[in-house]
Amino acid sequence: MSFKSDLETQVDSLINTPFKIRDGRVIPTSSSIGPHDYVALSDVAYLYTDMADSSSIPSRFEYDEGARILRVFLTTVCRVIRDRGGEIRSFDGDRVMAMFKGDDAANDAVDAGLRINWAISVLAHDALTLYEPYWNEFLENDWKLRHRTGIDIGFAHVVRGGVRDHNDLVSIGHAPNTAAKLSDYKDGGATIITDDVYELLSEKNLRSENSEKKDGVVRDMWQHKGYTKIGSRIENVYTSTWWRSYS
Repeated sequence: MSFKSDLETQVDSLINTPFKIRDGRVIPTSSSIGPHDYVALSDVAYLYTDMADSSSIPSRFEYDEGARILRVFLTTVCRVIRDRGGEIRSFDGDRVMAMFKGDDAANDAVDAGLRINWAISVLAHDALTLYEPYWNEFLENDWKLRHRTGIDIGFAHVVRGGVRDHNDLVSIGHAPNTAAKLSDYKDGGATIITDDVYELLSEKNLRSENSEKKDGVVRDMWQHKGYTKIGSRIENVYTSTWWRSYS
């Protein structure tokens, strides 16, 4: 069979074979979804963390230096996500996508986002200042490791795309699309969420306990940006500059 005939057969099969639809009680993996499976997830929080200004790394650093910095970023973000109960399901260059499921998915995802802000802005940055190429770029050009994290929650459908041994999960829905777009949102703090997430947050993730201890005033950790065009949708957006540290 020629390659063209084989490709036509595969495409025809994908178009005409019915999906096996099932409800997702847990976040699926690529090995748990067949080529014609269709997993419906409800109340799943999507988190995308993207390195800011990563496109300038090749012009600022030697290849091995840039690779070292990128690896610090990805490892730090992934370890925080896993520590807070998230399931990492995709990488896109310097961007990490994770999913949170469960009764408190929104709070778990936001907690991870706030901790990522501290881990990147403080822990990773401070460690990298001991690395001479990074320190020189920071001193001379004020370039430092920065990021943005977008979070949304809602329904999503998950399928598997690709070919044998070269495939990945694909999420279809407003939540994954919006979270991805929010990680590019530049007007505000490093953590960006929709009103669907904000309305589900506990007091711990809404207002700062630390500010109350200092002067008795409880401060909202979120700045309301209002209705904003995010991709092809209009979303009610909140951003935060706050972080949550590990003791």
